[in-house]
Amino acid sequence: MSITANITRVCKDLLGGVEILYIIPWYKYSRTQIVVTGQKLTTFPTSTVYSVEAENVTFTENGGFEGGAEKWDQNFSFDVPKTQVSNELYKLLRQNIRIFYIDRLGNIRVLGLYNGLETEITNETGTEHSSMNGYRITTKGLEDNQAYFMDSLPVFIAPTIPDNKIFQDGNNAIFQNGNNAIFN
Repeated sequence: MSITANITRVCKDLLGGVEILYIIPWYKYSRTQIVVTGQKLTTFPTSTVYSVEAENVTFTENGGFEGGAEKWDQNFSFDVPKTQVSNELYKLLRQNIRIFYIDRLGNIRVLGLYNGLETEITNETGTEHSSMNGYRITTKGLEDNQAYFMDSLPVFIAPTIPDNKIFQDGNNAIFQNGNNAIFN
């Protein structure tokens, strides 16, 4: 077994950070619906996805042994600036999630693949004008293997959101059939 593949030569493309972040509700899938080969996730069912515009995204993963079994603690956190009444981040507390992300080197990874991630949410505002006024989301999970890589993202379905029509007088109406209408 060689552990020196791709680590013996110093690269000049050592960028850190996450470019794109997707949250997917965690569902228990059978082992035939999720297929991995080595450290790569090759098959994943079509899922509803929520794209997140986030700042200060961090990911850490710690491997070790517990009771003789390999374990990987996965921690992923991000900030969503701007506290607002229409925000529905509280829904993340009600179920486990999976996170798919693409880093600045183009690596695509999935967290919480088999066991899901639990979420903690903090709403904060600081004392300075430059302080964040928004939400800090921290997710934690425990997996049997490190976060899997992928060659491409699986098929995602964006959630359907009813159209919100705003009239000139400031009142609004929400239509469930998805038809568009323009009011004067």
